[in-house]
Amino acid sequence: MITFQSGVLDRTRLFSNLLMVILVAGNIFFSIQYTEGIRQQSAAQTENTTIRIQASKLLKLFVDVVLNTEGKAISYDDRVALENDVRQMKDADIINGWNTFVASADAKTAQQNAVKLMKLLTNKLLLN
Repeated sequence: MITFQSGVLDRTRLFSNLLMVILVAGNIFFSIQYTEGIRQQSAAQTENTTIRIQASKLLKLFVDVVLNTEGKAISYDDRVALENDVRQMKDADIINGWNTFVASADAKTAQQNAVKLMKLLTNKLLLN
């Protein structure tokens, strides 16, 4: 009759069980890291999409209201809408560009500042 040494089998079983627990724990750890990375990437994409939508909305409103005035005065409601859209973006460069445009002394300076503001907005659309 063949007899087995129980000490060798117990050590092998213990080692394989320990190895299995380590591998399962590693899989759980890496799956949590992977899902967290996906969640952060999704949040960043959502933020970029929001910025692009705000920039395109502001650019469209700016073109429709400011550039298509044909010498007419811009209404108070349109100015408030533009100001709100600028402030909503919470971007220092765009706010500074807007303030520079609003503070323009003459038509030529306003036109130059409008071009700078539109460049900032199109950069936001393309680079985010």
